[in-house]
Amino acid sequence: MKPTFEQWINEDQALNDTLVKIQEMDCSVLEQAEFAFKQLSKMYDLPLMPEDLERYEDYFESLNITDPRSVYEEAALIKYLEPQDDPRGIVLFAVYNVKHGMGVNLKDVFKKNAKKVFRNSRLGIKGNGINTSIIFLKDTDNWVDLECNVMIELI
Repeated sequence: MKPTFEQWINEDQALNDTLVKIQEMDCSVLEQAEFAFKQLSKMYDLPLMPEDLERYEDYFESLNITDPRSVYEEAALIKYLEPQDDPRGIVLFAVYNVKHGMGVNLKDVFKKNAKKVFRNSRLGIKGNGINTSIIFLKDTDNWVDLECNVMIELI
């Protein structure tokens, strides 16, 4: 059984130690979040970026996940849904989701953009690290031309 988000935070001592070190860093909250993005992905050996997913194919298959996401993708989706949240919390929740084979419901992301959700709706994610934005793609849009790092489709 997967731990809840709170259980994971409370029971994982290595995570707690890392979070304390990050919070004690003498830098901005955004810089702490960026550090956490890289450090926690490395600590749990998770795919940081979309191009890392292939290396983790066996891991995701063992969890019966057919549409895996990187921490980058998951953090961007969470940030879109909750733009006012602390960026460190966004990163932490993204790491939790990827580690435990869970993820943001894409329908929620598309519903926030438009009241009606269509099959085969697409979005692109652009930006670096935790500084991302979601671009909702039209049929004629090319996600590469729009400088997106990845395209996600609602099937």
